[in-house]
Amino acid sequence: MSSPLRVARAVGKKTRSSLEVLNLRGSRLIHWSKGHSGPLGVAVLVAIAGAIAYGHYFRPEIGPAMRGEEVANKLGCFSCHGPEGVSGIRNPGSAARDVPGWEHRKISMYIRKEEDLREWILYGRPRNSLMAADRMETPGLVRMPAYEKIISTGELDDLVQYLRAVSGWAADIPDIVYEGRKIAADLGCFGCHGQSGMGGMSNPGSLKGTIPAWDGGDFKQVVRDEAELKEWILEGEIKRLWKNPLAWYFLKRQIIKMPPYREHISDLELQKIVAYIGWLRKE
Repeated sequence: MSSPLRVARAVGKKTRSSLEVLNLRGSRLIHWSKGHSGPLGVAVLVAIAGAIAYGHYFRPEIGPAMRGEEVANKLGCFSCHGPEGVSGIRNPGSAARDVPGWEHRKISMYIRKEEDLREWILYGRPRNSLMAADRMETPGLVRMPAYEKIISTGELDDLVQYLRAVSGWAADIPDIVYEGRKIAADLGCFGCHGQSGMGGMSNPGSLKGTIPAWDGGDFKQVVRDEAELKEWILEGEIKRLWKNPLAWYFLKRQIIKMPPYREHISDLELQKIVAYIGWLRKE
């Protein structure tokens, strides 16, 4: 299965190729337009600007968690922690028997706060965690490497976001938010919107070629407020976009449609999912 990052980059590559052609042709037309200062020259410049803006607008968004997946792949994390980090390999001699995956149940046994997570990545273990010391009494043959010298600050931030997306772990997460994430997972939301809703999958025929992540800028284009979010969840669509001819065109054309959950979700469950998405977006 293609990851959200690979999907987004593939769609983005097509967009960049189109932009390169536009830029090449645009530079020639701009040169030509210098000698044509009348209405025709102005029209050409306006057309070029519009085409380039169109290309940038339709380029899919790549969020921190999606970039973090690429960092994890580049650093070899999946070699030990398994595909997408959710199924660790055997670790002879370890008390846990396996390299821990990044599922919430396992990762919460090794970290208490985000700083622990960052130190595991940078130094191979937290420096001041009694929990880590207890777990490392019988570490096994496979040891966690230290990435301090080869990972940048930006890459570290993105990798932490990906780990959070995969595990659903967060320090001091409110109960209603934790329950909202669990309900979303049980309803299958993350199959389309990505791990923890932080990186959507491919959707041929849609506006940007991908399903919007809940934590990115693309989300704001289709969800203006809480009322619209609830409408999306309950009805699988919102009236505002169906009244927009351009939005209507893409909603009809896209292959994957948002399913309506009205008959499958209670008012309390709906409120908990809304709380989770709001917390994810820090709203």
